[in-house]
Amino acid sequence: MAKRSSVTPILATIVLFLLLEAGSLLMMANSSIFQQIRIYGVLMQFQGKFMRAQTNINYYQNLKTVNEQLAQQNTRLLNELDRYRTQLDTLKKDTLAYKPLTDSSCFEYLPAKIIGNSINKNHNFIVIDKGQKDGVRQDMGVISPNGVVGVVSAVSDNFAYIISLLNINQSVSAKISRSGAFGPLIWDGKNPGYALLTEIPQHIKLQIGDSIVTSGFSSIFPPDIPLGTVRKSKIIMGTHHEIQVKLFQDFRTLHFVNVVINTHKDEIDKLSKTNEK
Repeated sequence: MAKRSSVTPILATIVLFLLLEAGSLLMMANSSIFQQIRIYGVLMQFQGKFMRAQTNINYYQNLKTVNEQLAQQNTRLLNELDRYRTQLDTLKKDTLAYKPLTDSSCFEYLPAKIIGNSINKNHNFIVIDKGQKDGVRQDMGVISPNGVVGVVSAVSDNFAYIISLLNINQSVSAKISRSGAFGPLIWDGKNPGYALLTEIPQHIKLQIGDSIVTSGFSSIFPPDIPLGTVRKSKIIMGTHHEIQVKLFQDFRTLHFVNVVINTHKDEIDKLSKTNEK
């Protein structure tokens, strides 16, 4: 004959203990205001911790939406800033010929999200979630709030492939903001936080910390987009500076960008090709 299991009496004992414990707590709560306050205090502490954890979860779930909203807001501000720049140029040319602010700027901006990015190669690339359907075309510039990101190389219906600034075959026309001296900004394939500004004549005076911005001497990028600051320089072949530029943009933390659309680019390029013949 099989032995009776001892599990049932143990389980019954545990249930009875819990019932007695709950009854004791109820009696204590009902018999003493002090005990009620202590019990409610413990419950509120646990509830507070639970609500804080729930709030943190909701925060991280909403973070993606918040970032996308900020990227869209930044794009709107870029478009507005470019219109103000155009209006300011008009006022500088003729202070009496004031005209209401219009969409006269030739630059527009399209927000995009990065879905692919490399930084540890000599020929780095970036892929964004905007393509031909969104108005992206080959040879359009791509920027971030912290500087130039690259140039569109290939486009499909929904995506675009960008040659990153961190590519030894890529260059951007840049200038020293203080003097206006300009030359190509290139990456030497070493540190992703630095680039080289070359072909600056030897007689140009510069200082550590001088701002480097886009020159505007191309149809791809508007002028005066911040790129970085002068870190150090050396004279090459006794003729020109080679300047190490500390880039503002950290490509390791890049998530959102803006595609630069120059509405006059086709006309400018056509005119340039005509003059080359």
